[in-house]
Amino acid sequence: MSYLSWRVTTALTELLTVIAVACVVAEVVIWTLTFAGSSITMPDWIFSPFFAFAILGTIALVVMSVITYGRDARPQLGHIRQLPGWALGLLAALGLGFIVAGPLQLFASLPGQPGYNAYTGQYYFNDHGQVIPTDRSHYLSAVATQTRGFLSFAVVLTCVMIVFGGTEVRRRRSVSVSTLHDIAVPRSPRPKWAPRVRVGVGMVVIGLLLGAVGLGRIGERVDSYLGTPVAVTTKGTTELLTSGPWVVFTWCETHATFADYGCAQLDPDDIVIQDATTGIPLATAIDPSTDHISPEELPAAGQLTFSVPRTGMYTLRLTRPVPKGVFVNKSPGTIARSLAAEIALTLVAIVAMVGGVLLLVRRIGWRFSEAPRVVPPSPAS
Repeated sequence: MSYLSWRVTTALTELLTVIAVACVVAEVVIWTLTFAGSSITMPDWIFSPFFAFAILGTIALVVMSVITYGRDARPQLGHIRQLPGWALGLLAALGLGFIVAGPLQLFASLPGQPGYNAYTGQYYFNDHGQVIPTDRSHYLSAVATQTRGFLSFAVVLTCVMIVFGGTEVRRRRSVSVSTLHDIAVPRSPRPKWAPRVRVGVGMVVIGLLLGAVGLGRIGERVDSYLGTPVAVTTKGTTELLTSGPWVVFTWCETHATFADYGCAQLDPDDIVIQDATTGIPLATAIDPSTDHISPEELPAAGQLTFSVPRTGMYTLRLTRPVPKGVFVNKSPGTIARSLAAEIALTLVAIVAMVGGVLLLVRRIGWRFSEAPRVVPPSPAS
């Protein structure tokens, strides 16, 4: 295979193996911390990145092995014996121990899937549709148990990845390959679109900086938008509303798109919106977009829409009590349009980064185009 392909696949193999070692250490530490009880709470998705990395990383290692050995690529079991005995023993102990602990934690201790209703503040277990109320301490204990169970499987998968990656690294290091500095500059002329490395690196750095600014501004504006809902009750409230389209939202019980959101429904007659100075009412209509937003991480859905003709003070009042509550906020579409400059800046950043990477690839490809080819060791070696 080409010298550059060998170098790239070898570097990626070593990097993925090192990250896998760090991941298995982190997994074991987090697994241990779940026994700390309510003093240390963790999100119930904390095991997901480890799962994803172990699966995708192993696939990447297999693909790079196929790229290196072609049709002859197959598991190199003989090379496993060349790994340090203590490492193999430790990985085997971890894998066997956690593959037993995983099912025991998941299936022997939980009465159902732990859940939390953010609006009502109710903790519960969902046992195939049967909702079993519980308290916070039992909920946290169940989340910790669930985390331990899934982390156990993540540890097993990561151990498999480390063994596979370790054998690949061991085999590749047995090949004598020239260093990067030993490769002579090619005799062929440098392509037009292959500038010096510093140009490509500079474009990537500029793209990263612009992207950080653009995404930071977008995040700041979105947080500001979600943090300013105007609550409306039957007693009424007078608020400063800016001109443009607004939406009347009701709180919901769930974010899940595959289930009933549990949102209170509104008719145009359920709310009265008037100019506080002139008393002129504003017309409301059913919101056709049914926008879903999450102020303070609580789900809400748009029910009605109205337009404010000019910035000023307006009185808002419900004509009947609405379960869960009602609030108004600017139309999400208006906020999205106001972010046009930040979105454009982010797109420019992406173009700069992609362009810089392409220039680097072209430059590096030319620089090592005349390097001697590498002959990988045969699969049987």
